[in-house]
Amino acid sequence: MLNTRKTLIDNFLRIAKVPRESGNEEQIANFFVNIAKENNLYVYKDRNNNVLIKKKGNKNTEPIALQAHLDMVCVKKKDSIHNFETDGIEVIIKGDKVTSKDTSLGADQGVGLTLLLTIIENKNLIHPDLEILLTSEEETTFNGAVTFPYGKVVSKRMINLDNAKYDSIIIGADGDICNEYFYKGTLIENCMQSYKILMDNFPGGNSSENMEGSKTNAISTMANLLKNNEIYLKSINGGINENDIATFCEAIINTELNIENIANEENIKVTKIENTLSFTKEDTKNILNQIVDLQSGIQKKDVSSANLGRIKTIGNKVKMEYVMRSTNEKELIFMNEKSKQEKNNFQVNEIYEDSIWKPNKKSKLLEDYKKVYIEEYREYPKEEIWHGSIECSTIKKRIKDLDIISIGSNIEKFHTTEEITYIKSWMKTYNLLIKLLEQI
Repeated sequence: MLNTRKTLIDNFLRIAKVPRESGNEEQIANFFVNIAKENNLYVYKDRNNNVLIKKKGNKNTEPIALQAHLDMVCVKKKDSIHNFETDGIEVIIKGDKVTSKDTSLGADQGVGLTLLLTIIENKNLIHPDLEILLTSEEETTFNGAVTFPYGKVVSKRMINLDNAKYDSIIIGADGDICNEYFYKGTLIENCMQSYKILMDNFPGGNSSENMEGSKTNAISTMANLLKNNEIYLKSINGGINENDIATFCEAIINTELNIENIANEENIKVTKIENTLSFTKEDTKNILNQIVDLQSGIQKKDVSSANLGRIKTIGNKVKMEYVMRSTNEKELIFMNEKSKQEKNNFQVNEIYEDSIWKPNKKSKLLEDYKKVYIEEYREYPKEEIWHGSIECSTIKKRIKDLDIISIGSNIEKFHTTEEITYIKSWMKTYNLLIKLLEQI
């Protein structure tokens, strides 16, 4: 008989051993391909490391798809020597709580993958035909969900497992637009004293979970600090990706000012360095103004938000990634147009766009899940509109008449080194999922 707790823990640890940084999913994709082959199941993997596994059911009802993404956001503490390309995650389990040592845990979406791995290998379940879709690059470009050949999927109902709350059902989500802002300046000889300014240890995490915290990210804070001072910027680098709050920003500047009068806060470290090149004064002004103009945080309460998640300088070129979100299509278009009209000589290129997932209150799958939930726990789960990126909208757009909901297990502080998840919530979600599969 299956020991659910032990099996789920063992499977989470198996997945944690496999490197799966977004854009580097080949190893985890091959892991699931091999699992399917070992269990004599149909499996397909495309060139973008998306995987589709089909498990024959023992019920004569319509097939259903279960979906999760393969990748994770990889962050680590400054003194960590962890290599995300080759090393697995060092998981720490204390009672019900699961964390990791010095890195993000990858519970998003490691827990979802754990549930699916357990379902794939459990031969005693009662269920309809299952189509298990595992997508790549969800945490960055959504390339997996966008490019998968959906003609291979026959299901017209799908359960996404990317929810981070056990007691809720996501029934809709906002739309997203992510732009890249590109600047090419001129580097000049500069003999003024040069400094490296580092802002570090800012609160991080996913900007859709902590919209207000996004307003004071490290990149925007750095630009506001430097903007009205007589400085020449050499470079500015910070953040990891567009969706997450930038926890650090490093700027190299040249100036004749007393730098201690500018940078006198506890989380700022200033170091004198040797540097004889900088952007021109006009370039410096344009770069800092653009950062400030691209406002992060809540734009309109309960409707829209934005996040400047990453900036990178290579030579005389600066690139920034900025994501805008809204549940209102007109508001999203307005935000996007406004962001392109800033007069700082930046070129703007769209990286991706994700359409709004509008709730379907008549969803049969929603009603079926709520029925199982109330039978088990004597209360209804919350129905929520998710403010942030989720693949449901992208997939629904590509499968006609798809009935889709999103469920999951409890995850806190995801995309940070303080990420936490709870085993009891895995067990509850797994129990609900297999009971739903039995009944539909």
